[in-house]
Amino acid sequence: MSGSSRHNIISILCFSIFSLLIHQESLAISKLDSVPVAAPVKARYFRPSAIIVPVTFLAYGWLKPVIPAIENLDNQIMENVRTNHPDFNTNVDDYLQWVPSASIYAMDALKVKTKHTFLEHLAIDAGSIIITGGAGYIMRKISGNMEVYNSTGSQFPSGHTANAFRGAEIVFQELKDTHRVLSYSGYLVATAVGILRIYNKEHYLTEVLAGAGLGILSTKLTYLAFDKVKAHKKRKSLASSLTSR
Repeated sequence: MSGSSRHNIISILCFSIFSLLIHQESLAISKLDSVPVAAPVKARYFRPSAIIVPVTFLAYGWLKPVIPAIENLDNQIMENVRTNHPDFNTNVDDYLQWVPSASIYAMDALKVKTKHTFLEHLAIDAGSIIITGGAGYIMRKISGNMEVYNSTGSQFPSGHTANAFRGAEIVFQELKDTHRVLSYSGYLVATAVGILRIYNKEHYLTEVLAGAGLGILSTKLTYLAFDKVKAHKKRKSLASSLTSR
């Protein structure tokens, strides 16, 4: 296979990450109208159409030890990058990973209509960082004991990619009802971070995909927990006001 063909493989695979996410979220939004208003909180974030792509990304990464073709593709892509882009190196991804989550606060400052308030954004952002970081730490401890992951000099999953997609999912959740096109922008930025991690020779494709899946699912879990806590406080406040009458 020529260098040009391999380069095309990388471009197609990376573009597919973004395309799959857009298709997934478009499908999830299209089905949202059929979900009853009083549906359980979990139904809003963990419908099959909303989690199939991130779950697939995570599963793909974890299947590397048992499916040789996955490891072979990882190695092929990395070898291509090292051969055709040996001098490529940038630290843009160190900063770009924070752009999606930071953009929420910029929207707050510009009075863009979002689902939650500034203080609620702080809580959701912090909560998703904790969940993503904790889950990522556990995954790295587990994968560190497996030769197929610890012999490459990189770590599974990609922390930068997980953080970027964590923020991208926040952008999506906050804007999907009011600015649908803009709600996808975070995924585009996060995909760019994943591509840069590969071109910087820091991570393999499986590590990037697993990071994307981790970030998205962690943020969905954060929203689930946030909504449950908020609903509980609301019920408690209502009960308190009724008993005080």
